Amino acid sequence: MVRVGENVREGSKAFQRHVKQQVQARVHRFLAITPPELSSLCREEMAALGLGDLESTEAGIEFSGELPQCYWSNLWLRTASRVLCRLPEFRAGAAEELFRRVLRIPWELWLNSRLPLHLTAFVEHSRLEHEGAVVDTVLAGVRKRFSLQNTEPPVEWKPEGNGVEASASLEPDKQRILVHVKNNRCRISLDTTGAHLHQRGYRRRHMGAPLRETLAAAILLRAGWQGDIPLVDGMCGSGTLPIEAALLARHLPPGGARPFLFERWPAFQAKTWDYLRHKAMENALPRAAVPIIGMDRDAEAVAVSRENGDQAGVGSDIEWLHEDFLKFNPAKLGLKPGLLVLNPPYGRRLPGGGKELFHPLASHLRSAFAGWKVAILVPDRSLSVILGLPSMRFWTIRHGGLSIMVALARI
Repeated sequence: MVRVGENVREGSKAFQRHVKQQVQARVHRFLAITPPELSSLCREEMAALGLGDLESTEAGIEFSGELPQCYWSNLWLRTASRVLCRLPEFRAGAAEELFRRVLRIPWELWLNSRLPLHLTAFVEHSRLEHEGAVVDTVLAGVRKRFSLQNTEPPVEWKPEGNGVEASASLEPDKQRILVHVKNNRCRISLDTTGAHLHQRGYRRRHMGAPLRETLAAAILLRAGWQGDIPLVDGMCGSGTLPIEAALLARHLPPGGARPFLFERWPAFQAKTWDYLRHKAMENALPRAAVPIIGMDRDAEAVAVSRENGDQAGVGSDIEWLHEDFLKFNPAKLGLKPGLLVLNPPYGRRLPGGGKELFHPLASHLRSAFAGWKVAILVPDRSLSVILGLPSMRFWTIRHGGLSIMVALARI
């Protein structure tokens, strides 16, 4: 164990020995954060990836493993928001006790001192009541630990004047530390991901109010689509649904083209990460086995979608059409019944939706898509009633601050 005050310089043999003993060779507890409505899908993904000791919590799904399992989950999870590493829980009934326990954690083995720290605290039913004081205490303990190691400590991350992060880059610009104090017990979690997992790195442009990539993947999985039947997106917008479908159909990892925060850690195992990325491509298909079509009546939307698809490396798997969906007949392309996905404009999100769209949409679905499965985003049940689809099932989700539903049915 690295003792407080023991001077072990980063890069030295002693430092590397401590990293291996206390971080790389140990089994850790991780948390895949996911919204409650995506939790069951995320758990199914994690089980399929071989992640062990799964436990559902209010925040997501916990699992156990060494660092390679953390890398693997970040690379492959389609529906999770981010992956946290849980440090061992300890008692913290007073600020002095919290400081002493934080000081004992070998932060120099975990944190990149060149990245600022962004701390968030949550306090419930504890003698420590002020979340700001908890943040200050933990930050003081981390900085003290670094100073005792004769290493320049990280500074606290300060947002720009308006409180908004200035950079849209996927390169990590800070290390997140989450502190949860409940019933005088403290659990500290370290972000391993960096930018949110929905940021795959391929969407360079969008058409306004784009569907999150994680939610698009979840819709496909919830509809039971596995790349074995044709897929049509009749209102593709920025192309997110067809692109996520192509990644899924070709068995490509959604995080294969983006950086992660764990790559900046002192304990990062570069050779292991290179091996895992290579292994992830072993079962990838050279192209999608079924037709995937994305269309939009807006020519710019089709152009943006095509750019994003090319950026994702799946552009050749998707046929982009500049066409009004209400005039599209899949039979003319020789398509067998598959899955139709639609994300119509609605409410405050985008103009041009409502009853004026759903009445002709309902008629077109019945006349042109008999035998197809459908997944349609609708803002409320009143519009879904207009569709009149048999055996509709509803899945309520949050998107862009709004509560919307996905109507699932077979025409």
